[in-house]
Amino acid sequence: MMTQGARRAIALLLSPLLVLPSGSALILPTKRKQCRATAVVEVVLAQYRENISWTHDYATPGVCFTIYSKGDQPPVGAVPLPNVGRESHTFLHHIVHNYDTLAPWTVFSQAVRPSWGFFSGDSQSGHLSDNVDFWDYLWPYPNREDSYFVFSAASHFPSGLQASRAGMLFKALRSRSKSSCPKEGADGWGEWWFDANHPHVSGRKPSMLEFYHRFVALDEKNTEQPITLAFPQGARFAASRDRIQARPRSYYVTLLQQLSHSSDPIEGYWME
Repeated sequence: MMTQGARRAIALLLSPLLVLPSGSALILPTKRKQCRATAVVEVVLAQYRENISWTHDYATPGVCFTIYSKGDQPPVGAVPLPNVGRESHTFLHHIVHNYDTLAPWTVFSQAVRPSWGFFSGDSQSGHLSDNVDFWDYLWPYPNREDSYFVFSAASHFPSGLQASRAGMLFKALRSRSKSSCPKEGADGWGEWWFDANHPHVSGRKPSMLEFYHRFVALDEKNTEQPITLAFPQGARFAASRDRIQARPRSYYVTLLQQLSHSSDPIEGYWME
């Protein structure tokens, strides 16, 4: 947990003051532009039916929350979107439609309350690993890096083998680390495992290798080359404006198009 002193340090670093309306976790639509224009950090949440009252805990000077909702009862102030493409569609929508006005630092996350651990079958799992706190994502350029990812899972393609970060699954194995990869190296990961019912081995098209090489790496000549990818479960990460804009807007438009055809496309899993 971030100390009060560290929170004050963030408050001094970020400005101006963000005031959230009483009874709401969000700014109202009429004030959204004002908030985004002055925010140093923008938190983009992909919401469906999650309770977002927890966002009050992170009401911090210079931090603006933007919630996109695909649920049938969007929270007050949320931006409604069609229920397609999972959370990746939401994140890409934000980038495409705000490409030239992105905040200096953007945090992307599913809207479930951040908390330690992942529990299979529990939609309320908060997906924080080891000693990581949600405050850590709100700190721009940690260790002078232009993004912040905490990799908590890895998958090998095309085999479908997977491994999980021990510090997310077992409290006894949590380390004090906040780093992208376990400080213990290979010992910070569990054994490789395989689930024949997992979406990664569903056989749906396009395959991960086809999608990754064509739309992400942009090297279609290598679509059969195996790859191991690490990723943050819960789709939570942060990136600077410069890092995002290192790719042209058209790159994100093309990705968004791949995620816009159904509510649960296989491309949504590949993007996570």
